[in-house]
Amino acid sequence: MSKQENEDFIGLSDFMEELTEVDYYLEDRFGDQTIASHIKQVEIESPCQMHIDVDEHGHVSIGAIPPMYYISTSFMPVFHNIKVTIETDTK
Repeated sequence: MSKQENEDFIGLSDFMEELTEVDYYLEDRFGDQTIASHIKQVEIESPCQMHIDVDEHGHVSIGAIPPMYYISTSFMPVFHNIKVTIETDTK
């Protein structure tokens, strides 16, 4: 993997944070009425590419990005699957 491709990956925790950014309260106007939705649960499933790097001190870094390729190529990357269920605290 080239240095540029490695730089495309973001930390797995940052990837998960971006993946799970959800507006739990949605509001819109329809004529003179306000329509609101309160999201209680969200299930997200997404393919991703992952890169694992171990530095000279043995520290492990895991990076992830959405799939880079949307067309068939002669060498396809391995896609991993991340599935997350988020539930809001109702208390």
